[in-house]
Amino acid sequence: MGSEVSSLIDVSGLLTIDVASELRKLSVAQLQGPWQLPSELVRRALRDGATQVEVDLARHRAEIRDNGCGVPETHLEWTGVLLDRRRTNEERHGALTALEATGELVLLMLAGLEPRTLQIRSARGGRVVCLAYQQGRTPWMTIDATPESDSTVVVVQHNQLDRRRAAEWLSGAARFAPASVLVDGEPVNVGFIGTFGAQPLHDPLRGRIAIPRDGETAHAWLLEHGLVTGHVAIPDAPCFEAAVELGETATTELSAARLREAMQPHVDTLVRQAVGSLMHAARDVTGHSETDRRRLARLVLQAMRRRVMMPSMVRLPVFRVVDSTGERNVDLMTLRETLLRGPDRVLSALYPDQRPDRYALGNGPVLIADEAQRSLLTELFGIRFSQPELRDGSHGLLAMWRRTVYGVWRGGARAFDLLRHPLRRPPLPEQQLSSEERHFLHALRSHAFGGHRVVSEVHLCEGNGPPRRTADSPPQLLLPRENATVRACVQAVALDPAWIYPAWLAVLDGRALPPKSARQRWMTRDVEVGSS
Repeated sequence: MGSEVSSLIDVSGLLTIDVASELRKLSVAQLQGPWQLPSELVRRALRDGATQVEVDLARHRAEIRDNGCGVPETHLEWTGVLLDRRRTNEERHGALTALEATGELVLLMLAGLEPRTLQIRSARGGRVVCLAYQQGRTPWMTIDATPESDSTVVVVQHNQLDRRRAAEWLSGAARFAPASVLVDGEPVNVGFIGTFGAQPLHDPLRGRIAIPRDGETAHAWLLEHGLVTGHVAIPDAPCFEAAVELGETATTELSAARLREAMQPHVDTLVRQAVGSLMHAARDVTGHSETDRRRLARLVLQAMRRRVMMPSMVRLPVFRVVDSTGERNVDLMTLRETLLRGPDRVLSALYPDQRPDRYALGNGPVLIADEAQRSLLTELFGIRFSQPELRDGSHGLLAMWRRTVYGVWRGGARAFDLLRHPLRRPPLPEQQLSSEERHFLHALRSHAFGGHRVVSEVHLCEGNGPPRRTADSPPQLLLPRENATVRACVQAVALDPAWIYPAWLAVLDGRALPPKSARQRWMTRDVEVGSS
C-alpha cells in the first residue's frame, strides 16, 4: 500500500514547490523591491570585514566593489546551481539549504529575484573565481590562480532595480556603517549629525552613542552587520542617539521585530551608558556656546530623574550663575549650598534675557536659568526662585526717558484697544455663570501666574470672539464664554482638574507662559496615569 501511494506522489514536484517558495520567502518577502539589493550586498561586505565599499548605480544596474575576504568558491557553486533551472530538484534544494545554513541571504536573494545578468568576481586566498549568469542561459564559472588581494565585485542587472530608490535606501541604511561606503563617489556613512561627539559603546553592547544638540526623545538605531534594520524610541530617558550592532554571525532573517526583541534586555544598560556619554560632554562646558550649555544643563536634570550615577551627576558644572565678581559655571552641589544659606529654600534667579547689571545681585550667586531648567529643579528638588531687587535708577535721565516712552506707549495701546473694541463686553458676575464655568474660572485663578508676562485678572464675558488681553499692565484676560476653545477648556477641566495646564496654554495662545504650578499638576497627572 505504501509503495502504491509513493508511486502516486511526484516527489520531485514537491521539491520544486519547496525550492520556489523558500526562495520567494528569503528574497522577495524580505525586500520591498530589487532596488534593495545593493544595500544587502554592502551588508554582506561589511559582515566579511570590508573596510571600503564602493557602489556605482545606473539604470537597472548596480556594481558593488569591496575589499572584504571574498565569497567562498563553494558558495558561488551553490548560487550557480540555484540560478540554473535545468539542475535537478534535489541539487537545487541542497544548494538552497547549504546557502541558508551559512547565512548567505543576499546570494539567495540574487537567485530568487532572477536578475537579467549577474557577475560575481571573488578574489580569495590567491584564487580568483568568477560566476557569470545571463537570463535564459546556463551559469558558468571560471577560476584563475593569479595572486590578488581579497576582494569582491558584484555586477547585477534587473529590470526593476530603480537607481534613485536604491541610492536613497542605501544612504539611510548605511548611515552608521563601520567602514567607508561610497555611492557614486559620495560617502553615505555620515554617522551622527548635530551632536556633542560620539562615544563607543561598552560591553555587552557594540556600536556608538552620542548626545544630540536638538530633540527630546532618545532613539536607538538597530544595526544588522553595519546597516540600519530597525529603530526604537526609549521614553523616560535623557535624549540620546545610539547605533547598536545586533547582527549575528549567520542569519537569513532581516527582521526589525527580532532586533527590537534582542535589544529589550539591554535598554537599562544603554541608558546608563548614555548618561555616561552625557557626563563626558558636560564635564567642561566652557568650550560650548551658551545655547549648548543650556541644552546640557536641561539634559543633566532630565537624567537625574532616573537616579543614575547621581554622585557624579551633581558635580557637573553646567549651571550658569552671576554675582558681583562676574559669571561662572557651577554644579548642583554649589547651588544646594547657596540654597541652604538662604531662607525658605528660595534661590535668586534671572531669566537669560534679563540683564544682570540692572539688578542688585549682592554677594551670593544668582542662577541664570530659563523656564525649562527652573521647572526641572522645582520638580526634582523643590527649589523655588525669586528675582533680585532692581537697582535704584529712578532719578536718572535714562529712567525718566524710559518712563515717558512707556507712558506714551501705554496710552497709545489703550486708545488702540478702544478703537478695536468700542463695544467690548464687560466681565460677567459669577452668579450668572454655570457651575462648570465657575469651577473653570476658580481653577484658573487658583494657580499663581508665572513667567515674564503675567495677567492681573481672569474673567468670562459674553461673545464668541477670541480670548482678549487688555492694554493694562499687567493685562486682564477676558474669555468669551461662547468661544469654541473656551467651551472645550471648561468641559475638560470639569472632567479632570489637571487639564488646567493645557487650558492655560490654549487661552494664552503663546502670549505668556502658563503658571508653573499648573504645569507641575499636569506632570504629576502623567506620572499617576503611567503608573496605573
